[in-house]
Amino acid sequence: MTAPVKISVLVPVYNVEPYLAQCLESICAQTLRELEVICVDDASTDGSLAILREFAERDPRIRVIQAPSNGGLSRTRNLAMNHAEGEYLMLVDSDDWLETDLLEEMYGRAKALDADKLVCGFRYYYESDPEREDRFLPEDVAAPDKGWIPCTPETIGKIHHGAGGMMIRRSIVEEYGIRFPEGVACEDLYFHYASFPWCKRVCVVSRAAYVYRKRSGSITSGFASGSSLQSLDYLTVARLVLEEWKQSGILEEYREAFLKMLVMGVRNIRKYAPHAVQKEVTRKVSQMLRRENLYRPGEGSSSLSLREDKLLKTWLAGKSGLDFSYYWKRMRKAAARTLRR
Repeated sequence: MTAPVKISVLVPVYNVEPYLAQCLESICAQTLRELEVICVDDASTDGSLAILREFAERDPRIRVIQAPSNGGLSRTRNLAMNHAEGEYLMLVDSDDWLETDLLEEMYGRAKALDADKLVCGFRYYYESDPEREDRFLPEDVAAPDKGWIPCTPETIGKIHHGAGGMMIRRSIVEEYGIRFPEGVACEDLYFHYASFPWCKRVCVVSRAAYVYRKRSGSITSGFASGSSLQSLDYLTVARLVLEEWKQSGILEEYREAFLKMLVMGVRNIRKYAPHAVQKEVTRKVSQMLRRENLYRPGEGSSSLSLREDKLLKTWLAGKSGLDFSYYWKRMRKAAARTLRR
C-alpha cells in the first residue's frame, strides 16, 4: 500500500537551468520520504524542462506539469496547488535549496503541535559574494512551553514570511479557495493575509534551513533600484486583502491589522517607487481610508503605534507625510548609483 503523502512540495520553474538541479537534489534528499514534488514549468525557453524530466525519471515522487503558456509565478503556483494531494503544502522557489532534514522537522512539529501554518528561518546565498552569509530567524513570539502562537489579528503581522519556506495545511487552502493573485508582485503578502485568519495555530522553526539565492535577474532584484513600479503592487495587494476580508465578514475584527499592513506597504512604496508616483499613492490611500472608514482616531484603545497613527492621520488628510529625510535619502541613493556606474 502506498504511504499517504505528508507534504506536497510545490516548485514553480521558469528559465532556471543553472540552479534547478541543486534545488531538486535538496528536495529529493530530504530525510522525510513521504513527499510529492510538483514542478510546473512555466514555458521555459532554456533547458529547465529537460532537467525536470531527467529528475522525474530518477524519482517517481516528482511530477512535471507543463503550463500551456508563460503565465507568471502566481499562476504557476496555483497550477501546482490544483494538482497537490499532500496533507501540507510546502513552497520552494526553483533557485533556492533546503537543508536535508528541514521537511522532517517541519512536519514533525506540525503534527506534534497541531499547527496549521509553519515558517522557518532562512539565509541568503549571494552569487556575487559567496563568502557572505546573512541569516534571518523569525521572531520568537511563542511561549517556550507552547512552541506555537494562536492566529489572531494581534499576531498576523508578526509572522509574515515570504512564500519560499512556508508550509500550510492544504485543507485550509482548499476550503477557503485561497490562491495567489495573478499578475501582481508581493503575491506572498496577499497569500499570508488571506490564509492566516483561517488558521488556528502557527509554528516557527528557528533554524536558517531554507537558503535563498540572491542573484541579478530574479523577480525581486528590481525592487532595490529605487525606481520600481512593481512596488506599487503593495497597494494593489492591500485592496485585494480589503475586499477578501469584507466578503468574508472579518474586516471589522481585523481592521487595525489591515491598517498596520497598509502602513508597511506604503512605507515600502515610499522606499522603492519613483518620486513621481508618490502623490497619486497618497490620493488613493486617502480615498481608501475615507471610503471604508478604516482609520478612526479617538476611539479608545488601539494596537497602532504612535508612528503608524501619525502616518494614517496624515494620509487621511490627503498629505504625503514625506519630509526632508525622504528627499535626502533619495539624493544619496541616486548619487551612489551614479558612482557605481
